[in-house]
Amino acid sequence: MKNDGLIHDKLLEWAETYGPVYRLNVLHYVFLCVTCPEATKEILMSSKYPKDEFVYTRLQTLFGQRLFGNGLVTTRDHNQWYKQRRIMDPAFSSLYLRGLIGTFNDRAEKLMDKLGDAADNETEAFMLKLFNCVTLDVIAKVAFGMDLDPLSNSSPFPKAIEICLNALVYQIRDFTFEYNPKNRRFIKEAREACRLLRKTGAEVIQKRKTAMQNDEDVPKDILTQIIKDMTEEDEEFMLDNYVTFFIAGQETTANQLAFCVMELARHPEILEKVRTEVDDVIGMKQDISYEDLGKLSYLSQ
Repeated sequence: MKNDGLIHDKLLEWAETYGPVYRLNVLHYVFLCVTCPEATKEILMSSKYPKDEFVYTRLQTLFGQRLFGNGLVTTRDHNQWYKQRRIMDPAFSSLYLRGLIGTFNDRAEKLMDKLGDAADNETEAFMLKLFNCVTLDVIAKVAFGMDLDPLSNSSPFPKAIEICLNALVYQIRDFTFEYNPKNRRFIKEAREACRLLRKTGAEVIQKRKTAMQNDEDVPKDILTQIIKDMTEEDEEFMLDNYVTFFIAGQETTANQLAFCVMELARHPEILEKVRTEVDDVIGMKQDISYEDLGKLSYLSQ
């Protein structure tokens, strides 16, 4: 593979050659690559297929610094995963999501202002960067009650998340990366980024716990659910899930939105259908209601 190539392109090429399920042997290690949607769903939805120790232990820590730990995404203990998932469930209910529509509208308006400025000045808009900021802003607010506003302010969080994700890729793909002297500066940055996320998480958790102990009104968000259902001994688990939601929730959503915009630009006939539906359902409304979302049948496919 060429130095500037992506391993995922090679994996896709092999899938086209050998079929949707094929085996890779790397020294004594065996990988089973699956690109079939049905098989992928079966593997991800069933507890019969345990998470791979090789990969998931490398996601738990970053160059010796605890990152995701045993959070919802990385824990390999199904009972532990089930307990954590049950704690999170109320925060994903339709009733809770209905109450967040105002926050979604507010952040969307800020994004539109940013895009409007770019259009007025005839400058390029880096959509992935903008989506990274707006999704981070939304998750920070609705999950943890934090006001980051990275679209307007210079926040260290987007860069810290980017560094952590890049570092995870290097750590998994290259066994020698951590021991190469030329990588020391980056490894130091990655550890500092990891510490920033967890230190901030500890401060946010402590602030919310104090408010709850003083019987103050607190939002019924993910952070409140985590604190209510976990003991003092579970503090590391709280931080694990704080980081998990910050990174796993933000990065996946931002990537999906960016790819969506890219594909719409590549398929103008689809873009026209989307635009027509939005014009018919939303029209000139400034804010979108929860009921409006249910009427966007083409976008909801």
